[in-house]
Amino acid sequence: MKALDKLRDISKILRENKFDFPEKEAEEIICHILKIDRIKLYTLNPSLKQKSLEMIDKFVQRRLRREPLQYIIGECIFFNLRIKVGEGVLIPRPETEVLVEEFLKIARDNRENEILLDLCTGSGCIALAIAKNFPSLKVIGIDISKKALKYAHENKKINNIKNAYFLAGDLFSPLRKKSFFWITANPPYIKTSEIGTLQPEIRNYEPKRALNGGEKGIFYYEKILQDAHDYLKKEGYIFFEIGQNQAPIIKALAYKKSFEVVKIVKDLAGIERVVILKRS
Repeated sequence: MKALDKLRDISKILRENKFDFPEKEAEEIICHILKIDRIKLYTLNPSLKQKSLEMIDKFVQRRLRREPLQYIIGECIFFNLRIKVGEGVLIPRPETEVLVEEFLKIARDNRENEILLDLCTGSGCIALAIAKNFPSLKVIGIDISKKALKYAHENKKINNIKNAYFLAGDLFSPLRKKSFFWITANPPYIKTSEIGTLQPEIRNYEPKRALNGGEKGIFYYEKILQDAHDYLKKEGYIFFEIGQNQAPIIKALAYKKSFEVVKIVKDLAGIERVVILKRS
């Protein structure tokens, strides 16, 4: 069987099962199994051996059970980095790239030799993207999940990044009041009551601990801002990713804790996604 014939078959199955991007997902599955890019898929249209067909069918069956495609393939692309993901670690989202972009804009005009702390680092995607694009910066990522940190360490290795380091712990707990000039964080921000309403790919597969932001969705923002003055230098910055409609609440929390709101940035969908704070 030719690869493009199989592509059409998979696309049809996924379309009939109401997947949003059936052709794109079919392409990704076939390209991953054959270890080729989409250009070669369409120009060469290789013949599929029986083993490849069986692997492709297994991947499609997993996808039909709504397992995230990123878990099935085992990786995704984030800020041009190859990020390994799987059970126990949150899948990086395109909107999180907004935080990295904003950080790089501001940090390049400031002190290049300062240290960045990335809280709730998960797969390490934010820490590694910043470290890769800012090699003079030392980046420390912290996460409470040792399973997630295994992915972070692996992602550091496969992307050949030397200036990022990862520690296990609950927020600031592994640190000894060390002062940072930069803090980034993409903490859990889904309200507990809303987790059951999320897409099955998220609610049934991604780690609840990485999603659950408590009753109001702001539990971790409160904790971080409560302790941030002990770890953030004067005039230092915090970059938060936030959930939909959370900007006014985070602004109020920030002012209460004596932080200046520098900027609120929307993602490509027009949702206020990143809040940038500065210690007064």
